[in-house]
Amino acid sequence: MKYLMTLGLSFMLLSLLTAQTYADDINGIVQTPTVSQVLGSVKVFRKKRFERVYRGMKLQTGDEIRTGRRGRVYIDFPDNSRVKLGNRSRFLVRNWGKDEAGVFTSTLHLFQGVFRYTADLLTTGYSKRNTTISTRTAVIGVRGTDFWGRIDKNKTFFLLLEGEVTLTPQYGETIIYNEVGKAVSINHSNISEPETLTTHQIAPLAAETEIQDY
Repeated sequence: MKYLMTLGLSFMLLSLLTAQTYADDINGIVQTPTVSQVLGSVKVFRKKRFERVYRGMKLQTGDEIRTGRRGRVYIDFPDNSRVKLGNRSRFLVRNWGKDEAGVFTSTLHLFQGVFRYTADLLTTGYSKRNTTISTRTAVIGVRGTDFWGRIDKNKTFFLLLEGEVTLTPQYGETIIYNEVGKAVSINHSNISEPETLTTHQIAPLAAETEIQDY
C-alpha cells in the first residue's frame, strides 16, 4: 500500500510537470476522434494518400496516423479518453461508434512506436466503453484505466499506471491484469512475469509521449 501511495503521488507530480492535467489539456467534448495537440512531423494516411495532421483535425474510420522522428500527437475520443503517440509511431483507427445501449465501442491498432492511453470519466450519454487496442503480439481490453506501452517487432512492452485491463497474447489465453506500477512483455504466446518499476524508471518512459516539455 505504501508503494502504491508513493507511486501515485510521484506520478501525479510527473503529470503536473509534463502534461499539466488531463482535464486541462482536453479541448472540450469531441463528437469524433480529434487531434488535440501535435508536435513535429505527423501525417495521416487516408484514402491512399498522406495528409498533414493539424490541431483540431477530425479523424475518420480507417485513418492511420504516423509520427516522424520528432513527431508526437494527442488524439481525443468522444468517450473522454485520449491516446498519446510518441516518435516514430504508427496508429490505426479501425472503427468507433455508439450502439443503441449507449456503449462507446472503438477498435484501435498500433503497428509500432510508443503510446499512452488514458480514460477519464465517461462522457454524458455513454453507458459504458468497450475499447480494444491491438498490437503485433497482443490485444489490450480497456477497463477505464491509464497505461503506457512500446511496440517492437516481436513483443509488446506494457506498463499499467492505473486501473486494470485484459491482456491477450496473439496465441495465448486472456488474463485480467491489475498490477499497477508493474510492467510485462507480451510476445505472440506468453506474458512475462510482472516487473516492478521505480518512479525513476517510469518518469523517462512517460515523458516519451508528452508534448509540453519536449
